[in-house]
Amino acid sequence: MNDPTDEYLDELMGGVDDAPASAVDEAQGVIRLDPPVHDVERLELKEPSVFQVLEAARVMGYRPTVESIYDSQIELVAKVAGCSTELLRKVPTRKLDRAVSFITAFEANARRRPDQLIDGLDLSPSCEISFKEPIKGGGRSFTLMTLREPRVEERRRYKAGESLGSPEAIFRAEIRLVEDVSEWTRAAVLRMPISQFAKAADYLTGFFIDGQ
Repeated sequence: MNDPTDEYLDELMGGVDDAPASAVDEAQGVIRLDPPVHDVERLELKEPSVFQVLEAARVMGYRPTVESIYDSQIELVAKVAGCSTELLRKVPTRKLDRAVSFITAFEANARRRPDQLIDGLDLSPSCEISFKEPIKGGGRSFTLMTLREPRVEERRRYKAGESLGSPEAIFRAEIRLVEDVSEWTRAAVLRMPISQFAKAADYLTGFFIDGQ
């Protein structure tokens, strides 16, 4: 049969286009709440900004616990979805888990892998990150971030922040480092998409890894 019938093709492809609507929605960052929670029918998610991740990191405290880490995840979803943490506490637990998974994947997928701690590091003299949409802050607008190997004084400031030990302090140290080297305004760095920031921070801290 060189020319298959329409019926045969329909049977062959059966189910391919029948993915549950909820699965399609969640892949696009929409978490449907059925029944609604406080009249909210869905959570609309997107990539978080550096500022939103920083605000969530603050919730973890100096010594993160299982509880404070979970509270930090709730805070991050609330910031991105534009809802209250009180509302999220009424959401079915697996719905929140899927929201957390969607949001945190942006940074997780952009960060340096553990097997790149020595091999595979990008130690090129410079690195450029471009942005489709301008990042505004401090009265300026940026579409290109140009980075280079950090200087000793910049690494020293980073180490001073990192030495405080908390997740918030370490993240703030990365923010300061990206700000110092890129010469972007702090407001603009805080408005960066987290995936682009992660690439910038990992490029810069790659020069600090022992053995390089």
